[in-house]
Amino acid sequence: MFRAWYFFALCVVTFALSACTSMGFHNVDVRRRINFGPPDALSLCLLVDEGMTDSMARAIIDDAWREEGAIYGLRINVVSVRPWRRPAFTSDGIMDALLRQPLPAGCDRLFALVGRHAGDVLWGFFGLPEVLGAVDDDTSTHGYAVVGRVSLNQMFMSPTSVVRHEIYHLLGCDEHFNMSGCYDRIAILKRGHRLVGAEFFPARDAVNNLPLVSRDAVNTRLQEINGIGEASQPHN
Repeated sequence: MFRAWYFFALCVVTFALSACTSMGFHNVDVRRRINFGPPDALSLCLLVDEGMTDSMARAIIDDAWREEGAIYGLRINVVSVRPWRRPAFTSDGIMDALLRQPLPAGCDRLFALVGRHAGDVLWGFFGLPEVLGAVDDDTSTHGYAVVGRVSLNQMFMSPTSVVRHEIYHLLGCDEHFNMSGCYDRIAILKRGHRLVGAEFFPARDAVNNLPLVSRDAVNTRLQEINGIGEASQPHN
């Protein structure tokens, strides 16, 4: 299972005209009451599609998270950038390939920045709903965002906004438009990281509602997913 974000060209106008995080509206009063603790960092490993340079990939992540990270005292360190050709047209195909990638040493999350597929051109021409990004439910550590512009949907929702949205999912925010719950989730993960004192920034198995406090735990869960071979289904 994974969290996928569908876009409808007519609906996203609402976002374009509002001060929205793309995950939901900030609730400043609620946020001020939450102690996010001292500054911390999440180590992100990137997989990038053909035509994208190291500096381009790092700039996308920085643009997406710089302001949000300052709010929570949580910066994102891009620790590696590796080439990874988009493996499929569909979101299911992309996520299935991504989830076969173990979480590498030194990485807290694995995120792919993918370009466009030939089929996207026809799909986007008609303004049909499309998946521009997703994060898995089983570990909340693997995800991707489409950062190539070609569709009508992306005239309204930029690649930076899509990446920002998926970063929130990588931090365990599983309910759209529930920023209060998202604040709590980020604070819990940061507190857990301090208490455990481990190098790995913890993740969450949203399917079983369990914390994943080590890279080994994440990779064991990934092996379970790949072993049973269940088909992933997107949802909003």
